[in-house]
Amino acid sequence: MSAELRLNTCKFIRSNINKLLVVAALFLTGCSLSFPEPDASNQTILIIPVETRQTLGHFAFTLDVTIVDSKSNEVSHHTIEANPKVLFSYNTQLKPGKYKITEMNRQEKPGFKLGGKPRPETTSEIGEFELQKGKITIIDKGFLFQQPDPGKKKKRKDMRNMNDAQKMQERKKQKAENKAERERMKRQKVRFVQVVELEDSFKTKLMEELKEVDNIDLWKLE
Repeated sequence: MSAELRLNTCKFIRSNINKLLVVAALFLTGCSLSFPEPDASNQTILIIPVETRQTLGHFAFTLDVTIVDSKSNEVSHHTIEANPKVLFSYNTQLKPGKYKITEMNRQEKPGFKLGGKPRPETTSEIGEFELQKGKITIIDKGFLFQQPDPGKKKKRKDMRNMNDAQKMQERKKQKAENKAERERMKRQKVRFVQVVELEDSFKTKLMEELKEVDNIDLWKLE
């Protein structure tokens, strides 16, 4: 019985070591990005340049952009996930034709609060662009994602042992501190998302990154 137990234990250890080695290999090599092959469903690729200026560990929001077909006025939505390691977002679900981006709307990620419901913002800064079959189209401007530094998160005081008067006083104190914090955030004058001109250095890095994507040789890139 003891020998059988030792044998099963060794098998369990070997099995989990192999799994750990696979995970470690994926972590070290990274997961390469791959474009789909051109077919009836994927006729075009739209590249949206994305810049990030990050002060937190993770972005608390994504950006939903409204893309309108200039001919039919048909509306499509595309979600941009900010990632400091990737300089673009892409969409392969649009048919050949002319389009414009008319609106952007921040969406909070699960587990995060943006402080009120963000309102959609109209944008006319991005000119009309054309998507062609079998070709990659890069819009001439980019979306800059930013998050102001909220400072050190305050620890809420335990009010279980307080009487009603003390609890009321503590709530007034917290309300005043929260108001002061909101004012501090406003003074930073940081726009969470804005449309920006692309600098030459960014364009160079973007093209270098795109050329590393798998299956890009199946598409025409200019």
